[in-house]
Amino acid sequence: MDHIMAALEEWVARYGLQVVGSIAILVFGLIGAKIITGMVRKILRRAKTDDTLVDFGGNLLQFLLILFVILASLSKLGVHTTSLIAMLGAASLAVALSLQSNLANLAAGVLILIFRPMRLGEMVELGGIFGKVEEITILVTKLRMVDGKVAIMPNTKVFADKLINYTAADPRRVDLVIGIGYEDDIPKAKAILKQLMQEDPRVLPEPAASVVMLELADSSVNFAVRPWTSNADWWAVKCELTEKIKLAFDAAGINIPFPQRDVHLYPVPEPTQQEQSS
Repeated sequence: MDHIMAALEEWVARYGLQVVGSIAILVFGLIGAKIITGMVRKILRRAKTDDTLVDFGGNLLQFLLILFVILASLSKLGVHTTSLIAMLGAASLAVALSLQSNLANLAAGVLILIFRPMRLGEMVELGGIFGKVEEITILVTKLRMVDGKVAIMPNTKVFADKLINYTAADPRRVDLVIGIGYEDDIPKAKAILKQLMQEDPRVLPEPAASVVMLELADSSVNFAVRPWTSNADWWAVKCELTEKIKLAFDAAGINIPFPQRDVHLYPVPEPTQQEQSS
């Protein structure tokens, strides 16, 4: 028993301070990592950084700080961390190679959150898909299409494809093409179109709306009708103005041509008896 106590006292005398120091480094290091991570998150939120990027950056920073604290604690105990770091590096390389596509999506997601080509709630066209931005994560972006379906796209595709943002700028122009017949009164039609836009309070005075003759088409004289309105009113103005134009033209006796096709029937003589017998 005395031998065991002597050995224990010798071990405590030799390694006691190292153990205490290692535990102190671990405890205070974890507390410090939590405090530093919280401060960084507050700074990012004050800078109006996206919440997804704040969470991702905070979690990554906390993981790296904890890893550093653990390595420092093991080093205080006398553990050689050089080989351990080499093993972690090799494991990280193997994981990176196996998750190469996911890491590419992650990098693209970080760039999207930093440069902000689109925000939640905006209407965009991406890769031929039109919809509202519902969620932007580190790996994927979700669009709510107009028919209720959800399109989930990897961020590498989002970052690489052409993106059209319909609601990023305000106001927005409504583009209508209205045709009248060649025999109709052109100045009268233009006056009606201008009056309808002036009477709509949602049509902005600046930039000014315009009505110009666009083309002499095959069966109609086409006007380009271009009022400006806010993003919130764009769809309503487009639909309701189209209806008002049709009703106003009908009341004024102005025709809106539609494609027609004339079919001519030619009588074919019946075959004679000689032709039937042959």
